[in-house]
Amino acid sequence: MPEITFIWAGGFSFGGMTDGYERYKKIMENPPKNLIFPGIVSPEQMRELYALADLFLLPSYNELFPMTILEAASCEAPIMLRDLDLYKVILEGNYRATADREEMKEAILEYQANPAALKDLKEKAKNISREYSEEHLLQIWLDFYEKQAALGRK
Repeated sequence: MPEITFIWAGGFSFGGMTDGYERYKKIMENPPKNLIFPGIVSPEQMRELYALADLFLLPSYNELFPMTILEAASCEAPIMLRDLDLYKVILEGNYRATADREEMKEAILEYQANPAALKDLKEKAKNISREYSEEHLLQIWLDFYEKQAALGRK
């Protein structure tokens, strides 16, 4: 997809232990023209990248709960992720799930042909941001502790 520009911000969190490290390191050393590696960037620069992105793509096969998803959502970037069971539970369908590279490619081309379709994903990103906002999480914990305190008084 040479007509699409991809930006990979950051690096290898686990260095040489990263699965596929040697292969990705070679790509980083000699990337195709449409792939930009700014490296480790400041939080301010990351916010700018999220805000500029037409689509945030995280194609990882294994994740816990990456903060990058919450960061992208807080900047209202439409989100596309690999179809992992974890995401189904914690993000409740507020993203575009894709099974493999081919499906990711098809979805990207679909959004390129119909950018208006990204508006729905932008709204879904807002849902993620609200669900994991400081205010909402504070209320969840407050409700939990109040319920526990009430049970303890019985």
